[in-house]
Amino acid sequence: MEIIEKILSGNEASAARLISLIEEGKEEGYRAISLLFPYTGGAHKIGITGAPGSGKSTLIDKMALKYSEKGKKIGIIAIDPTSSKTKGALLGDRLRMRDAENIEGIFIRSMAHRGYPGGIARATVGAIYVLEALGKNIILIESVGIGQTDINISSVCDTLITIFTPDYGDEIQLMKAGMIELGDVIVLNKSDMSGAQEAMQEISAHINSDNKNTWKPPLIMTQAQKGTGLDELVNATEKHLKHLKEENLLDKTRSEKIKKLMFSFLKEEIWTKAMDKWDQDHELTGILEMLERKEVDLYRAVSKASSLIFPDC
Repeated sequence: MEIIEKILSGNEASAARLISLIEEGKEEGYRAISLLFPYTGGAHKIGITGAPGSGKSTLIDKMALKYSEKGKKIGIIAIDPTSSKTKGALLGDRLRMRDAENIEGIFIRSMAHRGYPGGIARATVGAIYVLEALGKNIILIESVGIGQTDINISSVCDTLITIFTPDYGDEIQLMKAGMIELGDVIVLNKSDMSGAQEAMQEISAHINSDNKNTWKPPLIMTQAQKGTGLDELVNATEKHLKHLKEENLLDKTRSEKIKKLMFSFLKEEIWTKAMDKWDQDHELTGILEMLERKEVDLYRAVSKASSLIFPDC
């Protein structure tokens, strides 16, 4: 395929076109991914998560510049909320990453969340493959930032950065979010705000309370707008990758994560096919009508529907 040859030669326009095909669910897009797959796996994939307004986009913008200074080729995937009208990304990446877009070797792509659970778009994995085949060795993945459900981003990255700000809320909210235990690197952004030192101490206490892992997430104070703390942050991500390699954990964790992601995608695929069949099967719609008339209980209705959708199970 011509598009494959162009991507492998570094043609970013072809990469953008293929990502669009994957987002649209086109079969030719998935065929191209299969051909590109042997050229993937070489990039350090870094996820960035945090609540809306925590400064994820600005931090990524500045991180990309730092990696670029180190001679890295960077790809950025920004997962945005979905527009109810266009079904596309609600926010434009170039509105938020003004510095990175002007640097040669940095590829930025916004992708609509499309309601996919876990804060990542289904097409994100395909986009990662494309960027790896394009020759990017650092891929920054920004989650949509929806707090407690923002889990699956950890399945597509090697290093996860969790961002807080001094006004994140009380200790209960911190624990509810479960975001500290996800992060490999913890960032307290907007550290010039009041209450930063208190927040630093509280977050640090949660990190220190877990001594199970060989890697202790560093806590870094940043001011993304000013670029403060960015060198320390980039160094921390590099140290984490080095740790994974030295402990022979990189391949193992990638394998575990891809299996987890496969089951997540499989559930979505099964659900989609089940709903397609539901619309075309009068027996299935009849079960729903029986449930509404209270002629069958909920558990029995689910059992009957399952037997119709999956007759061999």
